Amino acid sequence: MASSDDDLNKLDTLSDDDYLKLIEQFYEKNVNNFAFPQLDLDKKQRLVTELFTRLRSFDSNSIFLCLKTLRLLTRDREGLDALTGSSVLEPLQKLAGLECSKVDANPTDIQNVIEAEKCMSNLIYMSPAVQKFYSVSGVADAITQRIKETTTTKLDNGIRFFDMRMLFLLTALNADIRQRVREKFHGLSYLFEIINQIMSTRSEPVAAADSGITLSNEDIDYLIEILKTLYNLTVDLPNLTHSYAIQEEEEEAHLMRLVSILRELLLCYGPNNEKQMELQNHIINLLTNMPKTCFEELLSPAVLDDDNDNDEHNGKNMEAINTILRFLDHRIAKAEGTKNAKEVLLPVLQLLILMCQSNRTIRKFCRQFILPALGDEVLNLPTEGQKLRNKLTRMMTNPNSELKTLSAKLLFVLCKESVDRLIKYTGYGNAAGLLYDFGLLGPQHNINKEQYSSDSDESDTESYKKIRDQYGIDGVTGRANIKRNDDSMKDWTEERKMVEVDKLLNTLDRAMTHGLIKPMVMDANGNPVPAESVLQLREANLLTHHPNDLRASESSDDEGDGGQINTNKSK
Repeated sequence: MASSDDDLNKLDTLSDDDYLKLIEQFYEKNVNNFAFPQLDLDKKQRLVTELFTRLRSFDSNSIFLCLKTLRLLTRDREGLDALTGSSVLEPLQKLAGLECSKVDANPTDIQNVIEAEKCMSNLIYMSPAVQKFYSVSGVADAITQRIKETTTTKLDNGIRFFDMRMLFLLTALNADIRQRVREKFHGLSYLFEIINQIMSTRSEPVAAADSGITLSNEDIDYLIEILKTLYNLTVDLPNLTHSYAIQEEEEEAHLMRLVSILRELLLCYGPNNEKQMELQNHIINLLTNMPKTCFEELLSPAVLDDDNDNDEHNGKNMEAINTILRFLDHRIAKAEGTKNAKEVLLPVLQLLILMCQSNRTIRKFCRQFILPALGDEVLNLPTEGQKLRNKLTRMMTNPNSELKTLSAKLLFVLCKESVDRLIKYTGYGNAAGLLYDFGLLGPQHNINKEQYSSDSDESDTESYKKIRDQYGIDGVTGRANIKRNDDSMKDWTEERKMVEVDKLLNTLDRAMTHGLIKPMVMDANGNPVPAESVLQLREANLLTHHPNDLRASESSDDEGDGGQINTNKSK
């Protein structure tokens, strides 16, 4: 703003037209800014106070300009106190049509409702004081009421998106609101209904095995906000109050219905692979909150004329499980070795462990996908390759303890918690960390044997048996004991070998001189002391590895000298 100090000091003397010009200039200049160092708390307070004083007399377009400008100010944490008073928060709640006593289920001034909600969302995210104010003023109740009244009518897409965004924020920050939305307003049921409506409007009802539903970017963005809100509403289910627990059977039926809906949502397509993966990520996060008894709902009866036999197992259609496994494979390939691998992979690993522990059909299908019967791949290390078994085995030695533990635990569960079977697929060296953590390094194997079916699903291929019988399998590495020719010097001449030895000695000498390494040798008393030179290190090495040769040489020399002495004496 040109001459901003003078203008801000004269705000109350400006006409409405001049004030709007000033606001418009400020907006155009700062539309991409997220901080306003030129505005201290006092200046920001005067600007906001004057804005809401004049707002009552402005038309819709002028109000829209003022709200857009206010939204810019809500991005900045500095001076946020100017925006957290009731003189700001109450008018915003009214403009959004979310007064608890008067919910506007069919707003007409769409652009201003959306801008007011954007301001509210930013403030709720930024300020604990605003969170408390809107929790008490019933914003979550009003949003739930508007959802309830518009499930059968069309609400503007922008309004419904920011309604859900605010409901997500409020339920994330306040446990009392979660309980109220769940119990008083039956929020779970209404959110289920919205998801069903979105899917039903995008496709005619078809066979469960192939929904064929394609969702738009707008659909997925809205569904993600719903899934995040559902995550909040179900995250504390194990700690429910008694009044809620008495409805346990009814609520379990609700959750089983939710898992069934999530199954259909997993099979939907997005406009592109990235957007589809984003939706699947939030579905998987929500599934981690579900009771183990509900995972059966991820399966459906196999369709007899289904062409895709890869998704059928034991009379069940496993397409949803296959989607989760492919999601894991894709995420590992993308995140392996990156800093955010933990947050990207932990939820899907946790979900697969829960499903495989609780459902035999899911476990057997996952085992076929991740740990198929071994064949020629036993010629390589378990960590070599790009199959899911190889990727998970590599993660068993990941520096992050949680990622390492969950990767190992998933493989362990797929092996029916059999130590011998785990070692067979991963090698003892990779499995040692998990076995130590679980206290399984001793002779006790398969401590939870009763949890799994007694029938064996081992079926080694003929190629594996042939390699095993011919070479044997190294239990530490998990690889066949084939004698490998690793002698890279076999074709070198003696001159070439001497040149390379000289290079190595010079490099070692430089490293010791500059203190990069400090090799140790044993002194006469058997104590380690730093080697002073490469020559001393070589002599110590010879003494350690060839003592008999040195003693024989010394003995021969002594005898020679003695012989000479005796000869001299005789003369």
